[in-house]
Parts: sequence; C-alpha cells; structure tokens
Amino acid sequence: MSKYAFNTAIKYGEKLCGFNNLSEAEDYFILRKDFLLNKLKAVSTQTSAFVPDNTVESLKKIEKWYFDLYEENAFGKFGLSQEEFEQIMSFYWGEVVVKNNEDAKWVVEEYPFAKGKYELLVNKGLFGMAIGNPFRDLYKRQDNKRRNLLFREYNKYFGR
Repeated sequence: MSKYAFNTAIKYGEKLCGFNNLSEAEDYFILRKDFLLNKLKAVSTQTSAFVPDNTVESLKKIEKWYFDLYEENAFGKFGLSQEEFEQIMSFYWGEVVVKNNEDAKWVVEEYPFAKGKYELLVNKGLFGMAIGNPFRDLYKRQDNKRRNLLFREYNKYFGR
C-alpha cells in the first residue's frame, strides 16, 4: 500500500463511529439500517415516483427520484435533507444487494486501520462494500452523466 493510500485509510477510519465492542456496533448499525429503510417506506407512500420493492430495477427509480428532488430542491417536502436521502439510498442499495443475492449479507466489522471503529458492509463471498454513504452528492459525480450509478454499481459488484 502506498503512503498516500495508507494516510487516506487512516483519515477515513478517524471519521467512522467508535464503539466499545462488536456487539455494540452491530446493535447500532442494524437499528440505523432498519430505521432508514422504514423511513424510506413511509416517505415513498407519499409519492408515485418510487416503490421500495427491493428489485435491481428499483435502483434506477430511486436515483431518478433523487435527481428530481435535487433539481426541484424538494427533499424538505418529505421531511428529509439531501444528506439524509443519500444515506437512505445507500442503505436501500445494500438491501437490494442482500435481497437479490442468496449469499449476500449485512456484516459489521472493525475497521482494520482504526481500533474501536466499525463500519457496516454488504458482504458476498470474499467481497465486502462499506455502506457509509457511497452515494453522497450524486449530482456532482462526473461518472454519472446517465444518472444510473446505483444500478451500474450493483451490476459491477454484485450482478454476476
């Protein structure tokens, strides 16, 4: 690992949530996941733009809804901030992975570069992806001109 990559990993670890043990971290992350997914279900009943049916195709729809809300500056219409909506999208993306891959699961692990810091991952076989907020500021992403990054990331890492 290069010195730059190592320093980046250390800085990332400093921003993670700290817990006394794995059990405490698991309780927190599972409650957080369930809270945000339930919030998505509740909010989505107020619109026809999105139905959280956990299908891979629904990733395109939630991202379209995100961009519609962003362009209209309308996240507040649903009692959400943009950041909270982006967190919800990240957890929903993880839920789609788990629901559509028999051997995928939610896992909480201690971050290897920061003792006592933990993160929530979606794990399938030897591959795991952290579900912190990988879809923050989607509107700024240069690699998302087609506005289907969630769908493409799913297929890239878990659609095989």
